[in-house]
Amino acid sequence: MFFALRDLRTATWRFALITGVVLLLSVLVAGLLGLTAGLSNQSVSALRALGSGGASFVLPADESGPVDIDRAALTDEQIAAVTASDPTAVPVGIARINLDNGTETGVSAVAVGLAAPVGSVAPPSGGAALVTDGIDDELGSDVTSIGVDGTTLAVAGQAGDLWHSHTPVVVTDLDTWRDLAPRGGPATAIAVGAGAVDDDLVAAGSGTALVDDDGLVGALPSHRAENTSLNTMTYMLLAVTALVVGAFFAVWGMQRRRDVAVLKALGASTVAVVRDSVGQAAVVLAVGVGGGVTIAALFGLAVGGAVPFVVSAGTTLVPAAILVVLGLTGAAVSLRPVVTADPNSALGAAR
Repeated sequence: MFFALRDLRTATWRFALITGVVLLLSVLVAGLLGLTAGLSNQSVSALRALGSGGASFVLPADESGPVDIDRAALTDEQIAAVTASDPTAVPVGIARINLDNGTETGVSAVAVGLAAPVGSVAPPSGGAALVTDGIDDELGSDVTSIGVDGTTLAVAGQAGDLWHSHTPVVVTDLDTWRDLAPRGGPATAIAVGAGAVDDDLVAAGSGTALVDDDGLVGALPSHRAENTSLNTMTYMLLAVTALVVGAFFAVWGMQRRRDVAVLKALGASTVAVVRDSVGQAAVVLAVGVGGGVTIAALFGLAVGGAVPFVVSAGTTLVPAAILVVLGLTGAAVSLRPVVTADPNSALGAAR
């Protein structure tokens, strides 16, 4: 590493430039992943909570598959057929409503039948409601009742940080939900046990479909489109990072080809020179990626609830590891000038 460290000291500004570029790319990648996770949480955290217990869900379906969950509505006959097949089935309701708080705050009412909780969502007693963090932000944490279309519901407790389609959630029992959102039909979906429903009930053309927890989330098209766009940008940034680091070290390798040839003429092996060059890239990546991910994490912590941003191992450590691996791969691919440096030409040039 002597040659690599000497290069870092003598070409300070050149390496500061590439380190700064890697740092900025790292900020973008980690920031975009944190934002993607935050937006995902505000889009489908309620659906993920419903599916956290490993249940399957029966949804209304058409020729193309399960219906968009925001317009899904099961009939009484469909509910009765599924319940007859699985007596432990629990209907679930999801609908958009407005609160009577003077501003017509839009929220999503998520309801679960009183028979049993679904996933981590348990209904309150009949006629009451559970509020979530988003409702507390809108109305205050000391709210004791909420109004919906002239109906007042007593607040029976807190349900955590649940969101649906970027609106805060109110959790109620199913009968109350039907009064609050009559256009939602008797239920939106039914939670059933794995393998408990007859195949004929959810076969193609039956009007219903059976999905797992991922399928329930996938029944929200807006979430799929949003995630696809953000993930595409993330993948492009990762590819750009590998190309930028590879291109820099390719140019740098050509510029110091004579120095490498001299090292080989003095007895340095190709393996030692390659190790030296990759170690140099590792130092640049460690500083750039570490600084960039730290800045993104600090930004996420600073903005708090103002921006949907998640700081976790998946949005910091994972992208850092991916960026380092891709950067080292790009640097390794660009080592041809180092590997092919000819010590004879260096000695001839010295004469």
